[in-house]
Amino acid sequence: MERKNFKFLWQTYRSYWPLILLAVLGSVLESGALAGLAYIIKNVVDDVFVAKSYEKLVFIVFVLIGLASAKQVGFFLKNFVYPVVIFRALRVLREKIYRRIINALPSFFRKTSPGDLISRSTSDVERFGEICSTIGTNIITETFTVIGIIGVLIYRDWKMFLIFMFAVPFLAVALNFFGEKRKKYSRKLQESFSSYIQHLNQIISGIEVVKLFKKKIFLRVFNKINQNLYQRQKKNILYETVYLSSVEVIAYTATAGIIFYGGLRIIKGEITPGDFFSFLGGVLILVNSLQVLQRGLVNLKALSPVIDRILFVLNIPQEEEKGVRFEGLKKEILYDNVSLNIDGNQILKDINLRIKKGEKIAVIGQTGSGKSTLVKILPALITEYEGKVLLDGTELKEYSVFSLRDKIGMVSQDVFIFNDTLRNNLLIARPDATDQELIEALKKAKADFVFELEECLDTVLGEKGSRLSGGERQRISLARIFLKDPDILIFDEATSALDVETEELVMEEIKKHFINKTVILITHRLKLIDIVDRIVVVENGQIVEEGTKDQLIEKKGVFYRFLTISSN
Repeated sequence: MERKNFKFLWQTYRSYWPLILLAVLGSVLESGALAGLAYIIKNVVDDVFVAKSYEKLVFIVFVLIGLASAKQVGFFLKNFVYPVVIFRALRVLREKIYRRIINALPSFFRKTSPGDLISRSTSDVERFGEICSTIGTNIITETFTVIGIIGVLIYRDWKMFLIFMFAVPFLAVALNFFGEKRKKYSRKLQESFSSYIQHLNQIISGIEVVKLFKKKIFLRVFNKINQNLYQRQKKNILYETVYLSSVEVIAYTATAGIIFYGGLRIIKGEITPGDFFSFLGGVLILVNSLQVLQRGLVNLKALSPVIDRILFVLNIPQEEEKGVRFEGLKKEILYDNVSLNIDGNQILKDINLRIKKGEKIAVIGQTGSGKSTLVKILPALITEYEGKVLLDGTELKEYSVFSLRDKIGMVSQDVFIFNDTLRNNLLIARPDATDQELIEALKKAKADFVFELEECLDTVLGEKGSRLSGGERQRISLARIFLKDPDILIFDEATSALDVETEELVMEEIKKHFINKTVILITHRLKLIDIVDRIVVVENGQIVEEGTKDQLIEKKGVFYRFLTISSN
């Protein structure tokens, strides 16, 4: 295992060392009891079965009860306390991963598959816990058992023990060979699980498209992924099974040699039957313990690729709380020769735009012209631009991103509704808002329909707001913006799913409520531009026209063409 993986394990479990020590104590008790059982077999055979001593029989019965009690106490400590440590560590690990994801740089999500990220954050974490649990209970307990039993065997008869030692090199070779195979296929198996989860995530997210088109291609892709997963599962269990079988063959071959040699020595009178059966009992326990121990060591190798996949998530580049605090717009927003190129695709080119505080502007253009990208730069959802974006003379990148987002509100046509109550879906805008403030925001967004829901604010809205229509979801998102009351507002097709009457009522509320705020409106509905002071026309990532509605109509350029097409 690589050093970074050991470091990860140490950092994950170091704060739980008192509980781990208690679990180790349990392992010592259980292992000591097993070694004690192997040791007293001699007394059972020689003193009870051969010498027929009643006093020794009573003594041995009490010793057995004591050993059994110690074993059960150890069993409880090991099998309860250690899993609790694992569960606590997983709880903290899941929280760390969650925080890394929600604080990740926005650019990370444009390069990473959601399905792969979900797989690493769920199945890989659970797999990590399973392997750690197996390693802890197996390696710790069986290590102490092996040490204790070897002590008993050497004490009983070191000559017979040497026979068993001949098997050790063979066991080491088997461990190394099959351990490497296990490591390889453990990594491949987790990758296959990731592909499986990713495909399911895509299918569920796009189920309407799946329903409307031919399913044959989806089934073909799924069958390939599923077959790949099956093959890797099969290889994984094959190497584990063959490994365990080879260990048994090696161990029991050595045991057969011990039985033969021990039998000869009993016949010659060199050892008593009690010595032999005590030794044989110890060998059988040792064989089992070695088998379980080596299985744990094989799993230890399988742990490395799982840790690597988790570390990928824990090393996601993060947004940091640093820079100048943005307290709200005082003068103007200035785009100074801004360009954006993502993966060789020129999204924006030489954008120069000035927006004064309190100004209302509309950004219009064809689909794919770069309108949304232009405004996503302001709340630092896109940061890879060239040129400068100045807020009151300070470059956007010099501001704390969290303070920027506190003062900037954005509503898009892709509404985020999570599977929780209406209240919690609103409180993400302002967690300290009262119920009365929530209701007022809903009224401003013309979301009166919520008052007819069976539990009103406590109604669960379903996954992605499945209980609501598209227009209802948009009104919830608009209620959030009224609740947040930001200094700069961005509406990106925020009313596209509303009927004309509701849209006009909502826009009147926006005009009245945000009268002194800076508003950027992106829309295809040119009737909405009557509330703005200025219009910016974007085409192929560039600003091609700019001015008031009357100025652009008089110019008879791109905007005039849009207006003419819209009115037909």
